Amino acid sequence: MANATFTAHPIEGDYILSFTGFSWNILRRTGHDSAMSISAGDKNRKTALARIRSLTETDGADGWEADGPDVFRQITRFRR
Repeated sequence: MANATFTAHPIEGDYILSFTGFSWNILRRTGHDSAMSISAGDKNRKTALARIRSLTETDGADGWEADGPDVFRQITRFRR
């Protein structure tokens, strides 16, 4: 298994998967410390992962999951 890749600042255009404690949300990074909500309210992590994988593959972007305050773990890699 490959080592995990972490970052504090995903690149603009990348997707971020976050858990609110109740549901999974997908955001798209739009600039410095800003993001646009793409999908909200997925109850199942697997559904959210499938959605973010499809989005990142289509757009040639990377996908990240919030892994603590200001830490993101890479979950998909499709950067062109």
